[in-house]
Amino acid sequence: MDLLPKVFRTEGNITDFDSAQIYESLLKETGLNERDVARITELVVRRIINYGIKFLSGPHIREIVCSILSEQHFEDERKLYTRIGMPLMDYEKILETNLSDRVINPEKIHHWAANKISEEYAHLKLLNNEESKAHLAGEIHIDGLNYFDSRPLNQIWDVRSILKIGIPSFYNGASIFKIKPASNLNEAVSHICKWAAMIQSEFYGIHSFDFLTIFLAPYIRNLSIEQIKRTLRKLIYEINHLSVTIGRNIPPVSISSTPSIFEGFSETPAITPNGKIKGTYGDYREECVELFDALININNEVNMSVKSLKTPRFHIFLDQFWFNEYSKTKEKVWDEIEKTGNTYFSNFCNKKYKDKILKQISTSHFFNTGILQNVCLNLPRYAYISKSKDRFFELLYEKMLLCSEIFSKKYKIIKRRLESKHLPLCGSTINGFPVFNLDNQKFTVSFVGLNETVKFLTNNDLHESSDSFAFGVKIVKELRDICSDLSEKDKKPYFISENTSNKGLNRFIQSDLRHFKEQIEELNLDMKNPKYSNSVHFRNDININLDKRIKEQGQFHQLIQMGAIEYISVQELQENNINLYDFIKSICENSDLAQIKFIE
Repeated sequence: MDLLPKVFRTEGNITDFDSAQIYESLLKETGLNERDVARITELVVRRIINYGIKFLSGPHIREIVCSILSEQHFEDERKLYTRIGMPLMDYEKILETNLSDRVINPEKIHHWAANKISEEYAHLKLLNNEESKAHLAGEIHIDGLNYFDSRPLNQIWDVRSILKIGIPSFYNGASIFKIKPASNLNEAVSHICKWAAMIQSEFYGIHSFDFLTIFLAPYIRNLSIEQIKRTLRKLIYEINHLSVTIGRNIPPVSISSTPSIFEGFSETPAITPNGKIKGTYGDYREECVELFDALININNEVNMSVKSLKTPRFHIFLDQFWFNEYSKTKEKVWDEIEKTGNTYFSNFCNKKYKDKILKQISTSHFFNTGILQNVCLNLPRYAYISKSKDRFFELLYEKMLLCSEIFSKKYKIIKRRLESKHLPLCGSTINGFPVFNLDNQKFTVSFVGLNETVKFLTNNDLHESSDSFAFGVKIVKELRDICSDLSEKDKKPYFISENTSNKGLNRFIQSDLRHFKEQIEELNLDMKNPKYSNSVHFRNDININLDKRIKEQGQFHQLIQMGAIEYISVQELQENNINLYDFIKSICENSDLAQIKFIE
């Protein structure tokens, strides 16, 4: 024992070296048999003596043990035994670096460090080698991997639950008071903002509050327009300040609205102040118009002062009725488009798209739904590897099966978190119904580089020939069909969606440049700044007839079940002398596009 150093323990005391603790921890943590554990322990003791080490700590001993486990080819056991953390220099870098392009504070520093640990944990413990390597190699991108062990992704909230019940109480070591239903518009907006702030701690992605003008319409009776505007201004400011309030960067919060009471809501019981049911939402048509008009005014006001407003995001639902009424409001919407272009438009003229959404939410039952997990596919990588269409589809199917295994793990993890009360808000109930219904959540598969995949396998971009476009449609249909088959097999909802992660998009091209540079050069990309096209979009650097683009992108939108967005340049419309109002009306009535957003 004289040859072995003292050990400084994490608790702060110094003790004698005890090889039995190494033996016991290996037996407990790795699953190795007693003979192998004894041999590893002996090798650790010999190495410490041979190297004449004068100081040891618990982490230091674990590093030595992990080194020997690797040398003895116990790689899986090493992953189970290793510590998770980060190099000292990495942590100091974030502490000392001056980030002039973003806000940094102590909470964000701690959040960043915790993210590193969580992501490492996911690779070491939650994902198997094939899944982990696929993500690290850039074959797939697991969205929000740093939250894979603890949080769902996105959620759409039915605000009627907040208006009817208030904010539910929950217990997780400390009692949290229940907040009663709002008695007026100001309280209703405060409750929505408070819920948005509270629930961010249990999700990774975007939160949406749909049909806000419909559900808040009963709350504006007997209020002046200035009172309404003041409260709506508070809504926007409170949501915009969430990142500062919470102390870390969060994804945008989405707010959708419409001036009309859709037919699906006309007979739906209306929730009014103090959570009371009074009439139906069809009784509040005038209030809905007034509220929408005020929201557009405030939206324009805010967008003029903050040109690049990232949150909240505004969505407007368009239908045929919208174009026949509300001319005064339309002019304000067109003005906002031309000046800032921060608003998204959902095409409710598309009956299939409209019916799908209204079927879920236009009932007296509260319907909170969302995306539990998304995995993005690197389609060009599969094309480079396969080199043929037939092999490409085989490889695509293999990656989809890999995604299904990842989704299955996510479902089981979140189920455990709900049972163990690690998601206290999601685990709370409203009138006996769960706030977060795990079985209402969806699994989505997004993808990057459809155009580049088609180009590599057909020698033409999507827009260059009918055959290449048809092949692109075939790929998306195949993804949809595989999702349908997996949904049937696993009894879980699988859907394809448009990719929303710039991180995944950038990771894929950077990884492929290292391993498939020659193949990328064949695509005729700008090699000074190469980029894959996102999802089903055409290349950004091409000139294509606008009508053809809208028609063909509309075909893809009909295949993508969880929403797709086409970006339209206001400048392009102006250069072609296309009237904005006529263009939007034509999009709504004659195209299959699901959503559009105007850009400069």
